[in-house]
Amino acid sequence: MPFISVTRLRVKSLFFLFPFMRANEASVKELKVSKGLIKGKELIDKKLTFWTITVWEDEASMKGFRGSSSHRSAMQYLPKWCNEASYHHWVQEDSEFPTWDTISEKLFTEGKLSKVRNPSVAQATNQFPSIKWTKTERKLK
Repeated sequence: MPFISVTRLRVKSLFFLFPFMRANEASVKELKVSKGLIKGKELIDKKLTFWTITVWEDEASMKGFRGSSSHRSAMQYLPKWCNEASYHHWVQEDSEFPTWDTISEKLFTEGKLSKVRNPSVAQATNQFPSIKWTKTERKLK
């Protein structure tokens, strides 16, 4: 059964957008050739909020990518660049993407918060706005 990984990151300032995007593209490049990736996509929402969903053959494949050099390098800057960060994993019957509404609902009700240096009020209270834009979706594989 496919293993699903979802992340939501909000870049706290335009000042950090360029380094964040550069690190994101390096991670995407490595993601596309990762062993066990079935498919993935990302979405840029309002207020510099970035969503990613990836579908993996298994949890070990996702963890292999998570430990890759580009992803590990980007993650060391996450607490500095972002004021909101959360993730959620689950297993499902098929490899189809859930809707963005389903993805956000699962993340908001079952997800875990990542540490950030200067959390927003939403991060501190675990109360995030729903997705506003879905036309900025990009398929990763």
